[in-house]
Amino acid sequence: ARDLEDILADMGQFIEDLSNKHGALENFSREIDTRLRKAIQKVHTVRFNPFRDHGGNQSFATSLLDEDGNGVVISSLYSRDKVGIYAKPIIAGKSDFELSDEELESINSARTSQKS
Repeated sequence: ARDLEDILADMGQFIEDLSNKHGALENFSREIDTRLRKAIQKVHTVRFNPFRDHGGNQSFATSLLDEDGNGVVISSLYSRDKVGIYAKPIIAGKSDFELSDEELESINSARTSQKS
């Protein structure tokens, strides 16, 4: 038979183990939160026709942004005889490259989406 002192010692060890596991889980949760901030969370596509005489809204601008508005906008300009694809880096919703109206619309819509 175990005495009260042994039971209390076991319970103390159990509580210490739980406390250590709780601390490890808190650290893991903080690490996941940090990593998720950098994950793509906000996506928006704008379809458009860059040329008045032909096309069928087959051109597009798609923004892929993280929580802080960093990421890339990828644009495809479609015409009868060729397709151009462009990627522009985005930092806090802005780019060092000139952005088209459609790219700006895509970025702004992605940044204000409620999906995050």
